[in-house]
Amino acid sequence: MKKVVSSLLMASLLFGGISVVSAEGETSHATKVNKVEKAQQRLENQQAKAEKLGIDVTGKTAEQIKEEISAKHAEMKAQKAAKRSEKAVKWGVDLAGKTNQEGKAAIQAAKAEKKEEKLAKWTQKAAKYQMDTVGKTAKQLKEEIKASKAEKKADKKAAKKNNE
Repeated sequence: MKKVVSSLLMASLLFGGISVVSAEGETSHATKVNKVEKAQQRLENQQAKAEKLGIDVTGKTAEQIKEEISAKHAEMKAQKAAKRSEKAVKWGVDLAGKTNQEGKAAIQAAKAEKKEEKLAKWTQKAAKYQMDTVGKTAKQLKEEIKASKAEKKADKKAAKKNNE
């Protein structure tokens, strides 16, 4: 019975990722080696993450690196929030009580509304000059109107020179 239990224990440990010489042998040494390997792997993973974020990792433990990474993430999150707040102020959106997604959607809606207002404004101006506005953006209409104004101004100058 002991042999069956011993061989089952050894098989489960082998398949579990722990190398065992024998069921009655030095299992504590194998687990210590595993812990050291895991600690080294964790350190290497933390170092890779830190290097991606531009953090110096020389002579630091995994815990110190982890703390610096979390501080860097908090700093980046604060920068994103500040940038989003600036955009909200620029577009006249109130972010009070809104999640990041809701705030982003509100800013995008304000941008779209402003874009439509500009398009309506330039469409009215283009109508004064009897221009085709179908399928054109506000920027295109603005450029065409400016070109039309410049052309009319040049025509007036030419007509004035001819009259003299």
